[in-house]
Amino acid sequence: MSQSKSVVVMITEGKSDNGKKASLAFSCALSAISLGMDTTVFLTSDGAVWGYQGSGEGIKAQGFPPLDELIREYQACDGNIMLCSTCHKTCGIGSPDNAPKNIILPGVEIAGFTTVLELADGGNCFTF
Repeated sequence: MSQSKSVVVMITEGKSDNGKKASLAFSCALSAISLGMDTTVFLTSDGAVWGYQGSGEGIKAQGFPPLDELIREYQACDGNIMLCSTCHKTCGIGSPDNAPKNIILPGVEIAGFTTVLELADGGNCFTF
């Protein structure tokens, strides 16, 4: 029996490009799901911003649906989203010693690089 292929889509870009790379990344992740691949989006560095409620509102890159719609569609297709544990503490308007103040999107998991490396092992990884 063959094991399904896995895809990790890593988003490192935040709002500086008005969500263009994040829109590309979630479109890529949706494509992978449509092909039956186990798909995880990993949000790290400036891309961690997309793991919080309200962050995709009003963001629409030319040629793409609104980012918040892409994220909702991806999650509705059982797409997995992981938020970098270190970035969550520092980019969530918290600090390494204090809890973040931003609220993560429902269903988003907090994970570290070890988890992502395990998921990517033997699969494909795309970075945006």
